[in-house]
Amino acid sequence: MLTKLQQTETLSDRAYRELKRAIIQGEFLPGDPLPEESVASMLGISRTPLRKAITRLAYDGLIVLETGKKARVAEYSLVDLDHFLQLRQLLEPFNAQQIASYITDEELDELEQLIQVQKEAIEQHDMYQFIESDSQFHIMLAEINHNHKLKEFIEQLNTSFYRNYLILSGTLEEYAAIAFSEHLPIIEALRHRQPEQAGEAMKTHIQNIEARLKTVAQEE
Repeated sequence: MLTKLQQTETLSDRAYRELKRAIIQGEFLPGDPLPEESVASMLGISRTPLRKAITRLAYDGLIVLETGKKARVAEYSLVDLDHFLQLRQLLEPFNAQQIASYITDEELDELEQLIQVQKEAIEQHDMYQFIESDSQFHIMLAEINHNHKLKEFIEQLNTSFYRNYLILSGTLEEYAAIAFSEHLPIIEALRHRQPEQAGEAMKTHIQNIEARLKTVAQEE
């Protein structure tokens, strides 16, 4: 389960990362309670840094905090998922199409480095690293855009609610390699400064994510 933390590091930050990793790896499942005393004991820390970590995870949408109740791992709503996917299908292909005309070689090199990190994470079955680099990939594409409001909307979808559905639905291990392969034509189109192709590649990627998640939902 959880790994005891070293006292030489910032305990709230380490507790945050360790709990997030445990949720991503499926060691805690949607709806599982997270009693402070037992979780703090597993981590080898006091309740104060743990509470800070839990608050951060609640802000991320991975943990639910209710007054007078124990913290618990968040559960996901398919209705909300549909709404987030609709927004991604509108915003991210448009973003890819826009940045294709002015993305720099240096930015493309950084994206390809993230792709390499994703590949290594898949090979090592490190889903925590994969989800972090996958999120960074989409956020970096948004950061390149000169439209700062568009960037903010895409960042919110990728850093909070949407990304959590991939975690909480348990689809990461099964579909990580497929998602990785779908990132490649996006970079290829951007590398060749092809706006239409970049937008279509991103649209296909997000449509495939939707199809995969709906398949999982039907199986459940």
